[in-house]
Amino acid sequence: MTLRVDDGKLDDASPFKRQAFYALNAPMRGNVPARVFGIGIFVLIIANALFVFVDAHTGLPDVIYAVMAAIGMVSTVCFLIEYCFRVWTSDLSHADMKPKRARVRYVVSLMGLIDLLAFLPGMLAWFFPLSPALLASVPVIRLVRLIKISRYMKGLHSIALVFEKRRQEIISAFMVLALLTVTASVLMYQVENPVQPEKFDSVFTGMYWAMTTITSTGYGDLVPVTGMGRFIGFCTMVLSIAVVAIPAGIFSAGFVSQFREDDARTARRERRERMDECEGQDEGDGDASR
Repeated sequence: MTLRVDDGKLDDASPFKRQAFYALNAPMRGNVPARVFGIGIFVLIIANALFVFVDAHTGLPDVIYAVMAAIGMVSTVCFLIEYCFRVWTSDLSHADMKPKRARVRYVVSLMGLIDLLAFLPGMLAWFFPLSPALLASVPVIRLVRLIKISRYMKGLHSIALVFEKRRQEIISAFMVLALLTVTASVLMYQVENPVQPEKFDSVFTGMYWAMTTITSTGYGDLVPVTGMGRFIGFCTMVLSIAVVAIPAGIFSAGFVSQFREDDARTARRERRERMDECEGQDEGDGDASR
């Protein structure tokens, strides 16, 4: 989900709403409480990810489990507050949308659903008894919370923007890759099944062979033995060199373009901040001369 922040709209917001936006999206631009809240959410995300590994070990002291439970409750409350703030400030994140539409856009977005899952199961556990199956899903919920850390990583944000801007080219490239995989798997099954029925027992086995061949994994557990099968394997490997290179080229071009846009946006923001500082100094000098 791409953010289109309007600095003018952000300036018109109330101070509390503006600081809430900073706390969720750019903690270093906010005041001390905004920074504390933003960094605290980040720390809780990391802590919940670490608890997945700690919880896998048995025989730990009871105090550790008590601390984990307490931090889990704090995380649930904090993620609930974060979710409410994100719904409230989503109109600032999408300057090209009306407030109601922007909030709906966030709620139904992938990150909105992840934010919802980060606290909702924990809250339901406070009011309803959990079955063994739901208790076993607790580590999964903690891993879902780990996805929230993508907001704090500029590289992952750039990847998401590249996917959004180049989605047509990326979909086309993977369609070509899928076509090569299906064709190679069907042909290999038809050729090798009569000779190796215990290994190439279905088209899905041929698809497994095609994927390991195209990706150059080559486990060696499925190998064609007929002349035609080896010829199909040779053609698949040659074509895969070109087919796999297509998405890589699209991603590379997209990243270069995105990095240039980020640099230009940063330069414009710094230039605007310097102009604001100069205007403030000029006004101060004018007041002093009067």
